[in-house]
Amino acid sequence: MGVKTFLANQLRKPSGWFGRKIAGIFLNKANSTLEDMGLKIMNIQPSSNILEIGFGNGRLISLMGNKLTSGKIVGIEISKEMIAAAKKKNQQLITSGKLTLIEASLDNIPAKDDSFDKVFTANTIYFWPSIDLNMQEIKRTIKPGGLFYCAIRAKSEMLQQSVIRDNQDTFVNLFEKEELKIFLEKSGFINVKVQEEKGKPFTNIIVQGTKK
Repeated sequence: MGVKTFLANQLRKPSGWFGRKIAGIFLNKANSTLEDMGLKIMNIQPSSNILEIGFGNGRLISLMGNKLTSGKIVGIEISKEMIAAAKKKNQQLITSGKLTLIEASLDNIPAKDDSFDKVFTANTIYFWPSIDLNMQEIKRTIKPGGLFYCAIRAKSEMLQQSVIRDNQDTFVNLFEKEELKIFLEKSGFINVKVQEEKGKPFTNIIVQGTKK
């Protein structure tokens, strides 16, 4: 396996020594501006019930948890190494009962219908294995009137990176912002909006939609 393929696979699912020692630092650097933008626009209330998909080492969970009183966070993640790191970082939230972290995929989210006020994910949609079914599974868990926030980098910017350009069998779902907006609308979300903040080397993009 070449270095670029190794890195692409680690970005999809951190594992082994790289997952334990390096991935959290790398992903924080890659995702932090998207997470901070999401924190601003989600308007989290003290009673909000939130799902984060692909939470990495739990950086955003820590920030969201500070805003909650009666609300709760559920995080799902496919990487055992990231779950361990997030548990260590957010032990106080777990002990208080505000946070549950679960090893799970989008094929079967361990939550009842209409569970969450807000669902957030950053830089994960590229890797979803069955994107149409996965989106419907996410929508199932959102309360009517609840919001889904999908944070991405634009396809045109992503493909400027050789790791991504050379591993499009791993980065299978790349979107421009308007393409993602259309996808959310076709998936049944209403009031779909695109928000963006200029940055280098990537523009921060969050597309949000409301469940009917």
